[in-house]
Amino acid sequence: MSVRHWQAVLLALVVLSGLGGCSGNYKFNDNTYRPLGDPQAVNRGK
Repeated sequence: MSVRHWQAVLLALVVLSGLGGCSGNYKFNDNTYRPLGDPQAVNRGK
């Protein structure tokens, strides 16, 4: 494979890894941070 082909493969791997890491199953709010679908999160700390 040529050098440019390896660079393209490496770039694609880095981009896909970055996108995969940013697609977590989380809900953000000002004062809460919990995984979505966690049934115990509502009753936690009571």
